[in-house]
Amino acid sequence: MEQIRVDIILPVFYNDGRKIEDSKLLQTRKELAKRFGGCSFLRKSYGTWIDPSDHEEYNDVNSIFFVIGPKTQATLDFLREYKEVLKARFDQKDIMITYQDVNRL
Repeated sequence: MEQIRVDIILPVFYNDGRKIEDSKLLQTRKELAKRFGGCSFLRKSYGTWIDPSDHEEYNDVNSIFFVIGPKTQATLDFLREYKEVLKARFDQKDIMITYQDVNRL
């Protein structure tokens, strides 16, 4: 079966500067590990995002979660729904989720 690597970039701070509770990051890691059988977590990447609707610039400190899963419609549907959960959990206008094909050696 074909597989994809999914990257989910999540903030470490809310837009008002408050630190996001570690429990929310832990909850997300556990949910992803349960759904995909594992989850890797990288902390402290830095990025800038410009909101296309109002051109406001956000400078972020991020966490990156990544998982490997089957390349199926069910996986993509789950990720679309989960994105909405994460937007609410982390109080964000948007959450960056990307995927790419996996070729194992």
